[in-house]
Formats: sequence, C-alpha cells, structure tokens
Amino acid sequence: MLIDAGELEDQAVLTAPVVIVGAGPAGIVLALELDQAGIEVLLIESGSLRFSEALQELGDTRPTTPERHPPMSECTRRQVGGASVIWGGRCLPYDPVDFDQRDYMPHSTWPVAYESLVPYFPRVGEYLSCGGPIYDLHQIPGIAQTSIVPGLPDGDILTSTLERWSLPTNFGREYLKALRKSTRIRLVHGLSCTEIESTDTGDRVKSIHGRTLAGHDVHLRGERYVITGGGLNSTRLLLSSDRRHEGGIGNHSGLLGRFYTGHLGGRIARVHFSTPPRDTVYSFDRDQDRVYLRRRLSFSREFLHREQLPNIVSWLVNSRISDPSHGNGIMSFAYLSLSSRLGKHLAPEAIRRAAIKGSQPGATRAHIGNMVRDWWKTLKFIPTFGYKRYIARRKVPGFHLPSRSNIYDLYYWGEQMPNPDSRVSLLDERDDVGMRRLAIDVQYQAGDFEGIVRAHRFWDEYLQRHDCGRLEYFSDDPEADVRSQPGDGFHQIGTTRMAERAEDGVVDPNCRVHGFEDLYVMSSSVFVTAGQANSMVMILSFALRLAEQLKQDR
Repeated sequence: MLIDAGELEDQAVLTAPVVIVGAGPAGIVLALELDQAGIEVLLIESGSLRFSEALQELGDTRPTTPERHPPMSECTRRQVGGASVIWGGRCLPYDPVDFDQRDYMPHSTWPVAYESLVPYFPRVGEYLSCGGPIYDLHQIPGIAQTSIVPGLPDGDILTSTLERWSLPTNFGREYLKALRKSTRIRLVHGLSCTEIESTDTGDRVKSIHGRTLAGHDVHLRGERYVITGGGLNSTRLLLSSDRRHEGGIGNHSGLLGRFYTGHLGGRIARVHFSTPPRDTVYSFDRDQDRVYLRRRLSFSREFLHREQLPNIVSWLVNSRISDPSHGNGIMSFAYLSLSSRLGKHLAPEAIRRAAIKGSQPGATRAHIGNMVRDWWKTLKFIPTFGYKRYIARRKVPGFHLPSRSNIYDLYYWGEQMPNPDSRVSLLDERDDVGMRRLAIDVQYQAGDFEGIVRAHRFWDEYLQRHDCGRLEYFSDDPEADVRSQPGDGFHQIGTTRMAERAEDGVVDPNCRVHGFEDLYVMSSSVFVTAGQANSMVMILSFALRLAEQLKQDR
C-alpha cells in the first residue's frame, strides 16, 4: 500500500510492529522479507515516487573541503529506491581480508565474522539481478583465458578476481509493484523523519517524528525501529535526536559521526603490455547468465598482510575521452554527447562529470575532427552501443576500446583507512523541514596515499617479472597525483560504526544501537572498514541478516 504523506492530517499517528526509515535498497529488502514472514511494516521515505528537487535539497551538506567530497545530490537520491535510482550496477562483496585482524590498520576490527555473511550472498544476487555469488574467473565455465594477458599467472598479484554487474537494478521501479500490492507494508512517501524521541528511561524509542514540506507533523510508533536512511542521513537523524542524549542517540562513546570513511579512486599510470594486443582482455566478460563481469588486478590475502597494504584493486580503462589527442572518433563522440545538454540524460551526473573532467577550451573542434576522420567506425558504434546501453534490459556498464599499441590507462580503487578525525557534525543551518544540516570534514592519512603508490609499484614489478609489460606514471610524483585526486563520497561508511563494546562504537554486532532495546541502524554507516568493494552487496547481506533477527524476535 502506498500513502502520500501530503494527504495525511497534521499530527497524524501511524503504527506498525516495525517502522523502517528509508525506502532505499536496505529498507525495501527488509520490508519485503518481513512481509513474507507476516509482519506488518511502516516503510517511510523522505522522497517521492519521482524525483523532486525540493525534496532532494533536504539532504544537502556543507563539506569543509568541497574538493574532497562531491555534492550529496550526486551521491544519494531522496526518492523511493534511494541510491539505486542513480547507481551504475557494480556488485561485489567485501573480501575475507577486510574482516581479518589487521594490526597495521588501527580501528579496523570487525565484531562479526565474514563467514556469517557469506550465506546471504546468493539471495542478495537475486535481489540485485547480478547472478550467482561467483567472483573468481576460474569458477566461470566457458572462459578460456583466465588472465588479463597471456603469461600473467595468479600469485601475489591476482588477475582473476571479478566484479559482477546488476541490470542495474532500480529498487524503486523493480519492487514498486510488490510494495503496492502488499497488505502488510505501508509505504509512506514524502515524509522526512526529523527526530527519534526516546522514553524517559532513555533505552527505548517512544516515537519518531516526521514532517512534510507543507509543515504537517506525523508521529510513527512501533515495537522495533530500523533506520535505513543511507550512510549520512541515518547518522544525521541520530545526531539530531539529542533532547535526552547529549550529542545524539548513539553518541555514548563520543564516536557518532566519526570515522567517516570511503574510497580513493583515480589514475596515476598507464600500463604498457608486451604481449600480443589481440590477446589482452580489455573489456567486459559475460557468464552463462549473460551477466557482465569485469576483471581486475588485485592482491592475495597473504600478500596484503605481509606488505601491510590497504585493500586496493585496479582495472583497464580507455584514456580520458576529454583529451582529443587520443584521435579516436568514438571517444570524441562520447565526450561531445556527455558534455552536451543531453548529457544529463545519458549517465548519472557523477559518472558524467568524471568522464568529461579535464576538457580544455577549444577542444570541440578537435573532437569533431576525430569524428570526421573516424566517421565509419563511429557511425557503426552509435546504434550498437546505444541499444546495449539504453534499451536492453541488462545494460552494458560502459564501453572499452582496444588499443593497437596495447597501452591502457590503469584506474585504481582502494580503501580509505579508518580515521576518527574524519567526521560529520551538525550545523546551526536548517533545511525546509527544520533539520540541522550536516558539515562534512573528510580527513585522509599519509598511509592512504602511500598505499596507492606502493600498490602500483607491486603491479609494475609483477608485470616486469613475468615479461608481460610495465607501468608508466603520468608524472614524476605519483603520490602528489594521488593526493590531488581524492574526492569519493558515494559510499558513506563508518559514522555509526559497529563494535562489540558500547565504548568502541554506536551499534552492536546485530546493528542495534548500544543501550537501546528496539532501535537499529542498517546502512553502510555501521561498517568498520571500506574494503575495495562498493557497499551494496554488504548492505543487503546485513539487511537479510537483520530481517532474520527481527523475525525471531516476533
């Protein structure tokens, strides 16, 4: 059942055994799982069924270092479906090493075992439509060449680890019919939750207050409450609930809002392969279910421990499409399309901006020249790629072009080390429903940058040792290049971190806020480390795990 909050009376009271705040992937999966168990749910979403700029603006933040954090309008979506409305579809779980005891990385100890989450991976794959939980190329039948280039074996460096790709699945569209038909789920959209009110004893929730843009107040009451409003909005709601709890609910340890963690990504080198160009696997593979797969360079679990290295991977990409010196008509067409007025309809804004970054004045004429010289290849490319990318149900994640010189840019992606000084906090400035906005202060450490550079050196040594190629850095100071590139804010991790003891975190191993009997947080904010994976698979794994706990409680 769908309810428009704008049609509710002021001071309305809604009740259900379970109240879920946030109708993104975690909230939707949790609601559907509880529905199957016969449990009634109130599913609350600040956004609407369609995009609204006024509602989206409620989530705006004020980064103290804007160059290190993109606008939240690019990272999140206040809409039924949450961030899945704008994501690219990349799917992979954390690695076992992420849950290991890593003494060389302070504050990285998880209070749960990796093995306890593995059983949920198949079900997560069903929700994401990304196939079975196979992330090793050696386990995929029908793929003859298991290395990126011939003669490069798996060892300390791995070339057979995989990413899987979703459709990409928009949860707001894919599961709306099920939400609408359910008699046990009431999805209330257009209602922003502004405060969690606790009882006088301070260990239970009395109600959650919500407000519409029109100024109507709604009160939500239940037996269990789960905050699934995304990495930062979940934290913001806890911080704002400070009438009985100094610093907000969950701030008993002084860590609420701290340890804001994400990923570092960019390019500082290109790889020159010395193997036959026709044998380089530069693009996506597909498995027996036609799911797109991408190979990467990664490290073995043992090597990461031995070298005390953060978890870092890389993959082959085209050279920057914004630089017309590549001389490729297809790449110039992609650049001109994405930088045009139609560009915002062709790719999520964050992906579009990253693709056209680095363009120079007067480059348009050179790009047009590339297209004219390459007109036949470009003309053939447009309808084929257009169908695969925008019409086919399972969309190709991007395009990769073969390099006749066998030279490719190398895109790195690595975890930011946990840092208590990297944090979010409340400002005095308020949004249109009266909530204080968040200030974001992203802080990196020397080890974040050094780890990326060391990873490249290990990749270079491994390529040369096996006579397969070498790396060429873009500058004489790769670390300075890494320092100039951090700016990821798409996977908001750590600000309600999980810990066994109340003094070490915000939630316990079951995602329940320490000191509360009935309040849970279910978002990437509970994660202890970032790993090399994006958050989606792990968020849904924890959501399924929490669903089982709530079923048992009932």
